[in-house]
Amino acid sequence: MPNISAFILARNEEKNLRYCLETLRWCDEIVVVDMESEDGTASVAREYTDKVYFHERILSFDIAKKFGVERTTGDWVLLVDADEMIQGPLADKLVSLSRDPSIDIVEIPFKHFIMGEWVEHTGWGYTPLPRFFRKGKIRFTGTIHGYMHKDPSARTVTLESLDEYCVYHFAYVDSEHFVRKLNLYTTVESNHLFQDNAPFSRRRMVSRALREFVDRYVGGKGYRDGIRGFSLAVMMAFYRALTYIKLWERYEFRGEPAATKYERIRTRILAGKKTAGADPPVRQETR
Repeated sequence: MPNISAFILARNEEKNLRYCLETLRWCDEIVVVDMESEDGTASVAREYTDKVYFHERILSFDIAKKFGVERTTGDWVLLVDADEMIQGPLADKLVSLSRDPSIDIVEIPFKHFIMGEWVEHTGWGYTPLPRFFRKGKIRFTGTIHGYMHKDPSARTVTLESLDEYCVYHFAYVDSEHFVRKLNLYTTVESNHLFQDNAPFSRRRMVSRALREFVDRYVGGKGYRDGIRGFSLAVMMAFYRALTYIKLWERYEFRGEPAATKYERIRTRILAGKKTAGADPPVRQETR
C-alpha cells in the first residue's frame, strides 16, 4: 500500500490547527511548517507529529509550500490548510484512489464557510482543487508566479461534488477577518503586477472592480446567498480596486517613498521655524 503524507503550512493557527490535525490521523505522515507563529501553533503541531519545521515569514507564503512538500516522504501528498478539515468518507476515498496506478492527481471539491455560513454561490461554491497527488506529479517551483505546475503526463481525476467528498474550509469568520486577509492578499497581488510591469489606469481599476462585482453577484448568483453574497461581492470588488490602488502607489512612490517625503516636509517646517525664531522682528515704538 502506498504511504500518504499530509502537509500543512501554518502561521498563528493555534485555534484552527487541532481541528485540522484530528482529521488527518489516518495519514502515514504529517508534516507541519510553521512560519514564525506568535501563538501556540508549533506546540499544537507537536502533539500530532515530530515533523515540525520552521520557515521564515514571507509575504508570498505559497512559496514555502515547496519547502514543505520537499520534506514529505510519502508516495502521495495531501495539501491541507490549517482552517480545513477532511471528512471520513473523503479520507477513505483518497486512500482507495492512491492504490489506483492509473491516477496521479486528484482534484477535491470544497465547501467554503464564510462569515458564519456555507457560501454556495458568489464565485465560491464547490471549487475542485488539485490537493492530492502522487509525489513528483506536481512540481513546486518556489517562485511567486505559478508555484504549482502539473506534470504534463499526469492523469487527473475530479471527485464528485458531494458533501462527503468535500474539504470543509472554515475561511473568514467575519468581515473584519476578511478585510485583514484582503489587505495582505492585495499587497501580494499588486507586487506581482508591478514586477510584471502591468500598466495602471483609472479606467482599468474601475472596470476590474465593476467586473468583479457583476461576475460574483450576477454571474456567480451571489444574490442567492442573500446579504452575505452581496457583502462578499462588494468586498471582492473593493479587493480589485485596492489591488490597483496599491499598484499605483508602487509607481507613484518608487522614486521617493511617501514616508521620506513627509520627513523632508517636516524637516523644512522645523528649519523655517528655527529661522523665524533666530531673528525676531524689531518692534517700533509709537508715540
